[in-house]
Amino acid sequence: MLDRFAWIVAVRQLRFGISQTLLTVGVVTASVTLIIFLSSLIGGLQKRIVSVTTDSIPGIVVMQPDAAPITMKDYLRDGDRRLYFIRKTGQEQRKSKIEDWQIWLPRLRRLDDRITAVSPVVEGQTILSGPAKRQGIRVAGVIPETHNRVVEIQNKLVAGRYYGISTGDLVIGKRAADDFGLKLGDRVSLLTQEGDAVSYRVAGIYKTGSNAVDRSSVFVILKDAQSLFGLGNAVTSIDIKTSRLFDAEEIASRIRLQIPYKVESWMQENQQLLSALRGQSESSRTIVLFTVMASGLGIASILITAVVSRLREIGIIRAIGATRRQILSIFMIQSVIVSALGGSLGCVMGVGFSLLLYNARLASSPAKDEVFPPAISWQLVVGSFALAVVVGLVAAIYPARKAARVNPIEVIRGA
Repeated sequence: MLDRFAWIVAVRQLRFGISQTLLTVGVVTASVTLIIFLSSLIGGLQKRIVSVTTDSIPGIVVMQPDAAPITMKDYLRDGDRRLYFIRKTGQEQRKSKIEDWQIWLPRLRRLDDRITAVSPVVEGQTILSGPAKRQGIRVAGVIPETHNRVVEIQNKLVAGRYYGISTGDLVIGKRAADDFGLKLGDRVSLLTQEGDAVSYRVAGIYKTGSNAVDRSSVFVILKDAQSLFGLGNAVTSIDIKTSRLFDAEEIASRIRLQIPYKVESWMQENQQLLSALRGQSESSRTIVLFTVMASGLGIASILITAVVSRLREIGIIRAIGATRRQILSIFMIQSVIVSALGGSLGCVMGVGFSLLLYNARLASSPAKDEVFPPAISWQLVVGSFALAVVVGLVAAIYPARKAARVNPIEVIRGA
């Protein structure tokens, strides 16, 4: 039950000690502003890095396992006489293809609720030959409308089309198109395994933001790629999209137990990126920890100063009948009020500074798509506010208990 007397005294003391009140509110405001600003900035950078890395690749890839080479031992002796000598240093690796992919597509969709899309893919390296240049290129044969749910290309087109491409059409990355001097409608050739050149028309140009993808990958329809690489009706992999990016490895582990193929997640292939993200997260948490500690110490020191300067006042309040519980409540209430005020101002200023910096960078940067937005969420704002109030309460415990232990007789005699 709220103590009306404690509330009246707490608010009155805050009003009369306005300079101390504003100083405490300022400490909390600065701390919350810093927490939101840095957290949103680092979070936005991480999202940008992960987005550039993963938007152009599937979360999970199912493929045929590599065939292990077989080596037969040397058979040499029968006593001192050599009988025969056979050595086979390797075995021709079978083609990496999945023949029964049509059976596995519906099974994979039903395997986990977090699997949102499944797409058959034919992938391989070949030679792209343009009017004045030849270069190795990665060809991905897909069903565009299906594969776009796994790897977004349609919304990243800068020219032409991706949906609805047909036999003989090719969609190329912006970097590769610039390197070859290509535009919509131009003709290029892809070499088959037999060395024959197959002509394709540039039907679309896309830009993902990843130079590695935009410079080295082209898309054709699935049947064209099957013909190009001599796979018949087979595919080389099945690409999978998950609803939660960082659940990919967990889902991949489940899939490995269910199918006779090799299963890899993007997390396996990007260990260095994950290590860098963990390092950034640790740095962010360390900054927040020291900011919180500084805020708590600041609040505690200001409240201790308030207790020392108000000993006579506290003694008089105790002498007229206030209980130790009420004195304790007065300082705890004051801490909640200043923490809530500072937390609210800090949330507004933290969000405001983050958006102000983003808009300033957006206005001054020539490459708009390279400017990443801050990762501001209601969880961050509410969490920062709650953290400010909790830290304020914890910081007020010592000075509040010190005030509650004041002996009114000794204070009044010493006055």
